[in-house]
Amino acid sequence: MVSTLDLRITATLVLLIYASVLDLRSREINRLAWQSMTGLGLILLIVDLAASKSLALLITAAIILGIAVVFAVSIHYLGLMGGGDAKLLIGLGAMFPTLPPGTYVLPAFFLTVFSNAIIVSLLVPIAFFLRNLGELRGVRSARDFLRLFIAYQKDSKDLGKFETVLDEGQLFINAREVELGETEDTGRIWATPALPFVVFLTLGFIISVLHGDLIAFIF
Repeated sequence: MVSTLDLRITATLVLLIYASVLDLRSREINRLAWQSMTGLGLILLIVDLAASKSLALLITAAIILGIAVVFAVSIHYLGLMGGGDAKLLIGLGAMFPTLPPGTYVLPAFFLTVFSNAIIVSLLVPIAFFLRNLGELRGVRSARDFLRLFIAYQKDSKDLGKFETVLDEGQLFINAREVELGETEDTGRIWATPALPFVVFLTLGFIISVLHGDLIAFIF
């Protein structure tokens, strides 16, 4: 008999892959992914509660979902994530009120998925730095050096539709205010891409299911 955990994992993976395809195509995801994840998670919770009649499970689920909502809203309004990405964290909080089998450091599964996604995404700045090795001779400050990890130079006319211009001295892009594919600058610019974070979230989810927290293996 298929367990509710198997259903949670399978449904979440399908929805994350669907959201990843949308993110790659347009850097936007619709409501279907996170709403389906949240709704199905709550339905499966009812099934588990009916079978176990566990008050502790209900309380745990309510706490985890509450933390997921606060966390997702906070990182979105801080400009660290887009709204669609943040809402997927709420969906993960609803879908996994308890930790699946594995090695965990963090207390909630959605936090494990998020932290694993962040760790995997660190490969991107490393790739940028390797691409920018030829720019080291132009480094004059710590800001110049840090910029090598988050952007790359190109001609303004070649700015892609999923790229934005990094202004002089700027090191942070607000996810809520970013304008993609637009610039009034001419000549050489520093461009940084809008990364399809849902792809990293999907990879983080797969790693979480198979191994648990990467933090536990790194540290």
